[in-house]
Amino acid sequence: MAEKVLFNSDTYLEGHSDKITYQISNVKAKNITHIKMPLFEALVKYAKQDVTPFDVPGHKMGAQMTPFKMAVGDMTMQMDVNSMKELDLLSHPQSVIKEAQELAAKAYNADQAFFLVNGTTVGIQAMIMSVVGPNDTILVPRNCHKSVMNGLILSGAKPIFIQPEMDLAFGISHGISVERIIKGLDENPKAKALLVTYPTYFGSLNDLETICDIAHERGVVVIVDSAHGAHLPFMPGKMKDPMKAGADAVTYSMHKTGGSLTQSSLMVMQGDRISATKLQKVLNMLQSTSANYLLMSSIDAARSELAMYGKDRYKKLRPIVSEAIEAIEVFGDYEVLKSDYIKDKFYQTYDWTKLVIRVNDIGLTGFEVYTIMKEEYGIQLELAEGYVVMAVISTADTRESIGRLVDALMDVRRRYKKESQHFDAHVMTCSINELACSPRDAFYADNEVVSIDDAIGRISADSIMIYPPGIPLIIPGEVISEAVVQHYHYYNETLGNVLTEEKMPHQIKVLKD
Repeated sequence: MAEKVLFNSDTYLEGHSDKITYQISNVKAKNITHIKMPLFEALVKYAKQDVTPFDVPGHKMGAQMTPFKMAVGDMTMQMDVNSMKELDLLSHPQSVIKEAQELAAKAYNADQAFFLVNGTTVGIQAMIMSVVGPNDTILVPRNCHKSVMNGLILSGAKPIFIQPEMDLAFGISHGISVERIIKGLDENPKAKALLVTYPTYFGSLNDLETICDIAHERGVVVIVDSAHGAHLPFMPGKMKDPMKAGADAVTYSMHKTGGSLTQSSLMVMQGDRISATKLQKVLNMLQSTSANYLLMSSIDAARSELAMYGKDRYKKLRPIVSEAIEAIEVFGDYEVLKSDYIKDKFYQTYDWTKLVIRVNDIGLTGFEVYTIMKEEYGIQLELAEGYVVMAVISTADTRESIGRLVDALMDVRRRYKKESQHFDAHVMTCSINELACSPRDAFYADNEVVSIDDAIGRISADSIMIYPPGIPLIIPGEVISEAVVQHYHYYNETLGNVLTEEKMPHQIKVLKD
């Protein structure tokens, strides 16, 4: 155990000491290697050189004073550069990007890692396209992200949707159960792949290790959407990360819970069930050839922070969050989703960094509480649903920031509580839509635009998505039911953030009869 490391570098921002002292007294010796940030260090070093650029980007390292430069600063502009020998190339990494990806693989218990600059969306699509093709069968949870649906269109694969566990008390869904996965595999023996969301948007963690064992026994590849789980390998306790659970490939949104810049993500893989060469090839098809170095270097830096300090920081946060939950629930009007509840009712575990708070007992919808918290208390929550709001906790949080959240919730209860609870039949759907044809066939079929109220019984050529979290109500190829239309109107009236692909409101593309 080392008490202190002096990191000598000329590569850091002007005004900072060249010798950066890292307090790592609680870091295991094996993690000290993660102090290295090869891509980040190379980028900062290049930005501080006296370079006269005649390459792109056209702002020439911020040569002109603009409102944007005034807001973000000189160094940001100087670090926004193009690919070159000393900074490596994302599509064919040979030096600093390669080394940074190797460190990421080590931190995430994987064999290989790939930096993503088009978000987790591109990682999910690449995983799907690497394991299934036209007419292949893949098992997918129905509460998956829209990017999965688009991956199905790109690959031409046939999805078999698995119903997640539905929580009527909180008005949300949890992970898919082992039993439903076995049933799906039994009914589809030719399935090539299984996609699992782990954790779910609301923090549920199913028995991924058992799921991987069952799938692998049948020759089925397991790919994981862990957009909201970039922190899992660095959580103290028994919470398993997807690689240790046996997944073949995983995509993490590093920006969501890992601390990197928005749109930067990480894909990792292990074993030989998926070809790393094919994954790289598909990524090169989908990702920009002008990869953003600010995004990539932020992954490198975030990995270093998580690997060296993550477990210690989460360990210190845990009792603070537990105290906050007790304070939120003290009057009995709020209920917070907890591990014991998830275990007892759904046989799953829970990621306590997702603070899901049921608010309908005070007579308000989650949407109303979400709006009040932002407009009157300056607190930006992650999302709202009919019965709940959710706050995401990260290592950047403190006792003070969490305390402000608790105080605001207590004040909302005091000022706005009504006599009756809020219940609504349209809070969640409990059925899987009929799939009349593959998403790819529907996407390319002849279509017409109709009013959504006139679309009942028709086959959708569009997606309707609630964002956040980005889970579609309907996707191309599914039959539009009356329940889908009712849910559309419910979310449109309460949330107002329903994403459709038509310019005119309340319209949708359907396949021509």
